[in-house]
Amino acid sequence: MLHFSKGGVVYFNGVNTQSNEFKKRVEENLGLNKPLLEQYKIWLSSALKGDFGLSLLSGEEVSKIIKERILNTLVLSLGAFFILFILSVFLALLAHFFKESLLDKIIDFLALSFFVLPSFALALIFILIFAVFWQIFPSSGSSDVGLEGNILNRLKHLILPIFVLVLSHLAIYLKIARTCINETFDEIFITNLYARGLKEIQIYLLALKFCLPTIISYFGGTMLSFIMGTYIVEKVFNFAGIGNLMLEAIIFKDYPVVLALLFISVLLAGFFTFLSDVIAKLINPRLKRNKLV
Repeated sequence: MLHFSKGGVVYFNGVNTQSNEFKKRVEENLGLNKPLLEQYKIWLSSALKGDFGLSLLSGEEVSKIIKERILNTLVLSLGAFFILFILSVFLALLAHFFKESLLDKIIDFLALSFFVLPSFALALIFILIFAVFWQIFPSSGSSDVGLEGNILNRLKHLILPIFVLVLSHLAIYLKIARTCINETFDEIFITNLYARGLKEIQIYLLALKFCLPTIISYFGGTMLSFIMGTYIVEKVFNFAGIGNLMLEAIIFKDYPVVLALLFISVLLAGFFTFLSDVIAKLINPRLKRNKLV
């Protein structure tokens, strides 16, 4: 798809009108005139040896560029993911406890209200309100200039992107958590627990232990799409992560960077999917994976 899309590395300097001769010469120098499969074969043979090549735009080593930015992306995505998980489970339990009440409807309404907005639109609204009108949080960057080592300053720059990621994904994850919790309370063993006279808090904790493996497995299985959503939010907030790098590389067809980032993204998604399954198994070893997942 990238190969047949418009744009290219020759337009990186901002000039949209380049002669065909100049374009041909640049592509020949970079090896972009070779057949697509041959280009991919050359890249793959090097990537399997741990060499992702050089960026076509900057000339720097791709591994070095990614190394400088990946920590920011991991902090943002994992921080937002953890908060999303806790919030989804808490609101699902709260909605079940107050089932069919006004609070239940308010939770549904608010979650769906944020879900209908694309993440980039929600990010722009948050920037307008909290950074422009109220001037509470910074509108862009991962830290202020000269304060890269200040943890509090970096945390301040994380707040808006994390809020956008959490709220834009909350509805779907909340729906999964609610469905699982509601199905768990329909199980016979929950009825038996009530019959035995256990306290409400004890029953809810046991029900949560029963359904947590399913919720964790689902969250882990959707990690790739969540990471890709993080890339979009990073671009809007001009956050110094690999999301900005990815989108710029796609626009200007920086193949080594795009392929390396996709490769790493899939590896991360596979790792977190495996990790979620391990955690789910440790929480309840006797419970088989729920059909919902």
